[in-house]
Amino acid sequence: MEHRPVYKDTAHERQFEKSYLDIEAAHQKARESLAASEIDPSIFTKYDPAMIERDQREVTRLEGLFEQTPSKIYGDILEAIICEHGELSDWFGPEAQVIKTARFDDYINKIDMVVEFEDETQRFSHLALGVDVTFGSHDLQKKFDAIRAKIDSGTLGDIKYFHSDRQHFTGEKRRVPQVVIGAEIERVKELGLLWMNRRNGELGRHPIQDLILNEIALQLETFAAYATALDIKKIYEQELERVRAIMQSKSTDAAALKDDRVFAEIRRQLESFGESR
Repeated sequence: MEHRPVYKDTAHERQFEKSYLDIEAAHQKARESLAASEIDPSIFTKYDPAMIERDQREVTRLEGLFEQTPSKIYGDILEAIICEHGELSDWFGPEAQVIKTARFDDYINKIDMVVEFEDETQRFSHLALGVDVTFGSHDLQKKFDAIRAKIDSGTLGDIKYFHSDRQHFTGEKRRVPQVVIGAEIERVKELGLLWMNRRNGELGRHPIQDLILNEIALQLETFAAYATALDIKKIYEQELERVRAIMQSKSTDAAALKDDRVFAEIRRQLESFGESR
């Protein structure tokens, strides 16, 4: 495993702090951060160039349809923070690497990022994350309906443009379990202010990581119970075991965040996940 920097808050940095979150500046930083880290389809030299070009045109078309709503803006900010501190602050454990997906997989496959886990035997597994900051039932229900349909069909998530430096792999990744993670906008504002003020040490200890892990664990448990295909059930159970081990290793406390409305809506949706069967 590569060496990761240890974040320290310094008095020198504190003199430049702001007491409020400049949303426009935070969103610009988030967009730049995500653009710099996302997978570039041009590296897929074994893919048909005409197909890549078609996919890029579709991405451009879809980008033109998405308005810069508050949920989109705060979603970008949360996504950028998770991409950065999910790995650098070990939010998903020291063996995890966070991979920002190409915009095609973001828009088409609804996968914002992938957490890649490596065990002691250098075997890899992957968990696909979709980020949400809305607590209205409609958006989350659509996402859970899509996940349910994939479980029913036995396909799980597909990532068309996947690249892993550690695996030395560039290509399509299939049958990746998907979950939705998120926090309400007020929580994102809190995280965004820490991020913009370079309060990296506080972000490294922030209980948002436990909230996210709880969201993931609840979904993996629900999806494993719902799945009838043994191979799919096993995939969910293996990732659930891994996430529970990460949760046990954490010393932070997410109790203060359990009133988060996005978390509450995820939990409510999961309670009725299997009722349509």
